[in-house]
Amino acid sequence: IDKKVFYRNLLRLELPNALQSLMLALVAAGDALMLGRVAQDEMTAVSLATQIQFVQNMFLAAATGAGAILGAQYWGRGDRRTLETIFNIMLRLCGLISVLFCGACEIMPELLMRIFTHDEALILIGAAYLRIAGWSYLLTGISQCYLTMMKVTDHVKPGAFISSGAVLINVCLNAVFIFGLLGMPALQARGAALATTISRIIELALCLFVSSR
Repeated sequence: IDKKVFYRNLLRLELPNALQSLMLALVAAGDALMLGRVAQDEMTAVSLATQIQFVQNMFLAAATGAGAILGAQYWGRGDRRTLETIFNIMLRLCGLISVLFCGACEIMPELLMRIFTHDEALILIGAAYLRIAGWSYLLTGISQCYLTMMKVTDHVKPGAFISSGAVLINVCLNAVFIFGLLGMPALQARGAALATTISRIIELALCLFVSSR
């Protein structure tokens, strides 16, 4: 194997993957940074609330990582039927995880916040954030399955563009909803949650569009 060719191909595949992972992490960071300019309690509460998504992402990473390893082998063999089966199993598993996290955020957000803090003010702000952002957690589990399959099937760049685009949309919507730009009310923490949810809807829609082609 030519080492130069190998490393060039490795960079071509892994740089978009690294960018995609970075963009996923920047969503929560963007919320906290912008809310820090509004109020300390808002930033602290959202930073704590997004730990729920961090835990969910660990479960999703385990499921999609296993699916990617198996899927890459069958893609290399040209066995698309088995690859579709792997995708369906991964989608069911990630869907179940996402439903559980979304349901917990909608049903008992205050209890989830009490895991991280006993400050009642932070609990109220964080619970309001989770009730809206919980729907984005549901969508994330589905979109991550599609993005994983894009990596496996030599469509790394579209997946990276989708993830990057979703983050840019999220940042723009954060500014609009948190600070009340363009005539919108200043929703602060709830605005950050709303921006995240809308960006996830767009991300999933793009995943479905690209995959259908």
